[in-house]
Amino acid sequence: MEGFTLGLALVDAIPVLSFGVSMVIIASRFQSPLFMIGAILSVLGGCCKVAWKLVLGIAKKDLRWLNKPFIYMMAGGFLLMLISFAIGFGTIDWNGVLAAVTSFPSVIFMVLWAVVMSVMVWYRKAKFRRDDAASNWTAQIINAIGQTCLLLGILFA
Repeated sequence: MEGFTLGLALVDAIPVLSFGVSMVIIASRFQSPLFMIGAILSVLGGCCKVAWKLVLGIAKKDLRWLNKPFIYMMAGGFLLMLISFAIGFGTIDWNGVLAAVTSFPSVIFMVLWAVVMSVMVWYRKAKFRRDDAASNWTAQIINAIGQTCLLLGILFA
């Protein structure tokens, strides 16, 4: 696959790292083993995609089995995190969470995160082509900005 470089793989690692740190912070406050399992599953899915791009960029080999788990692991991880929130709904201090994420400057990053991730969903549905390097660069940059905004929103909360 043409255009899949080491740089592309390294840029893809940025949103995985940002998301992973965000999930560690949330998990440390939420204290739900189910949430942590979901977060780990989601991050591992992202790591599989980064590993696939690393192999493409360095060895020029398309090991599709590295990329295949991405969607399933991400979806499964998010499902587990949602279930953990549903189970622990009554134990969460929602007023405290709301106050934290709507405080300044956290609210700016949370709004930016929501907007950027909406753009990401649109891009993935309307424009993204898995085998096109330029399309991957665009998606990774959008995702890196979004996940970094989430991390900053959480850190400032």
